[in-house]
Amino acid sequence: MGTDWLPLQSFSPEGRLIVLENQRVWEAPIAKFGILCRVARPLRATVRVLPQEQGVLFRGRLSGAVFLPCVLCAEDSLVLLDERFDCFEPLPADPQSRRGRTRCLEEADEAVIRLSPHGGYEVNPAALAWEEFSLALPPHPLCREDCKGLCPVCGANRNRETCVCARGDGATFAPLLRLTAAKKI
Repeated sequence: MGTDWLPLQSFSPEGRLIVLENQRVWEAPIAKFGILCRVARPLRATVRVLPQEQGVLFRGRLSGAVFLPCVLCAEDSLVLLDERFDCFEPLPADPQSRRGRTRCLEEADEAVIRLSPHGGYEVNPAALAWEEFSLALPPHPLCREDCKGLCPVCGANRNRETCVCARGDGATFAPLLRLTAAKKI
């Protein structure tokens, strides 16, 4: 995710463009959170940080490609990423100021913006890029649109072989559900 906090006061009112191309920004959290994901084409984020009176506006683009396991057969599913994003983060409430006590209910994302221990505010564009990456991943990746999945009886990948079992197609997810249940125990 990166722990590079940048002082907000160092940004001009016109903002600043941050380019995140170091693959550690992505690989470290993928490993930390145990996400079954492999980078297929280098991930890249460009983030324009625009200071505002009440917070920070982040405008950016995320691109690259990753492999995720198909939800039906567990084979590699190539996911191409080319996402644009706009995100506004309010300034965190300063407990020492009156302004902090009268803030609206929207709270700052402490992984993205915080009060600096040296005074002022700091932002972490890498943390925002990671959040946008997480949101861009499909919840149910498929290796292909017509994936036939695994046989619920023998576990054969029906995309590669004809199953010899006498069962129908009713319980395609059964082997995957058994694997999921086994991991929760």
